[in-house]
Amino acid sequence: MEDREIRAFKVGDKVKHPSTGEVGIVVHRYYEPDIQMMDLYIAFFGLEFPQGKPKRLPYILRYAEEGMLAAQD
Repeated sequence: MEDREIRAFKVGDKVKHPSTGEVGIVVHRYYEPDIQMMDLYIAFFGLEFPQGKPKRLPYILRYAEEGMLAAQD
């Protein structure tokens, strides 16, 4: 069995989707008893974080916390 890193993202944390490489910021989190883990609402900006005001509005999607990675600036 593979060792899994325990994630505990907070609102405001920068995250990265491992499959698409898109980056975003956690805007809300809550415990979802149906899946027995934290669910996150993430504002995605595309493949990199904008410098200053974004040219386009981010879009918000919901993901299980376990499916996201920490992102670097």
